[in-house]
Amino acid sequence: MSYPVETDLPALTVVIPVYNGENFLRETLESVLAQSYPAVEIILVNDGSTDRTLLVANEFGDRIRVLDRENAGVSASRNAGISAASTDWVALMDHDDLWEKEHLANLARAIARTPEADVCYSGGRELIPDPVTGVFHPGEVMPFPSEAELPRMLMERCAFIPSATAVRRSAVLAAGGFDSRYVNLQDWELWLRLFFRGAKFIHTPEPTLLYRVHPASRTHKALQTLKHSVAVVEEHVLPHLSAFERATRGRCIISRLEGEAAILLRQNGSPAALALMLRSIVRHPFHEPRRYKIAAHMLLRGYPKDAQTTS
Repeated sequence: MSYPVETDLPALTVVIPVYNGENFLRETLESVLAQSYPAVEIILVNDGSTDRTLLVANEFGDRIRVLDRENAGVSASRNAGISAASTDWVALMDHDDLWEKEHLANLARAIARTPEADVCYSGGRELIPDPVTGVFHPGEVMPFPSEAELPRMLMERCAFIPSATAVRRSAVLAAGGFDSRYVNLQDWELWLRLFFRGAKFIHTPEPTLLYRVHPASRTHKALQTLKHSVAVVEEHVLPHLSAFERATRGRCIISRLEGEAAILLRQNGSPAALALMLRSIVRHPFHEPRRYKIAAHMLLRGYPKDAQTTS
């Protein structure tokens, strides 16, 4: 099926940072090239890959513009791609995610309806691996917030992810881009900086992003993610709260992050899970009562039998 090209929509550049992404990159690029509203350019930033990433990218010829750089991390790669873009609107994409055909068209239509916007994010759906075959298939719709819910949600967690997002290039560059100090949660940190600079966020709810879930990565990175989540809260959330709010809401936010990390650690068989869950309860005892049940289960039954012993 072919789609008419709409000429009254903003031009978009797609930026894809990649490090050793040969396994999923071809499928990702094919989904970007199959958009009903095509990007003006697609910039792939190769972050010093040592696998076949460049060979895969070069299969697409001049349809993909490749920036080949020494390894500097995903934030530096995204910033390089955004800086090199020829349009003021840049759609972000991770090398292992997919888009439905109408993804860019939906973002562009939303931006055209609200020309004062600085950030536009779509809805998304998880891509879940089959436990037997390993084949990925669409799963649950991701709980991205509406525009009305976003201010509250941004203060508590990363509300949406880069592959769902188009950003105004000039606004991101004026804010300093993604912060390379953060190994992960760079997106949440940037969304908060943009939000407190007065950027306007808009949402198109159709789940046109397909976000690939890697369960092992989620559990193995639980402590690292917690560390950076708390750093984001301390640097960008707590300063905007009153002293009373820091003692109540601020403690609750960090307690929730600790509880979520403890659950992931338990799934991975880490003995650190119980101590972290108890820390979460002590920090703020009155939210999410299920934490008490989970902590009791850890004490009485230990960890999943098939879990790994590393965290």
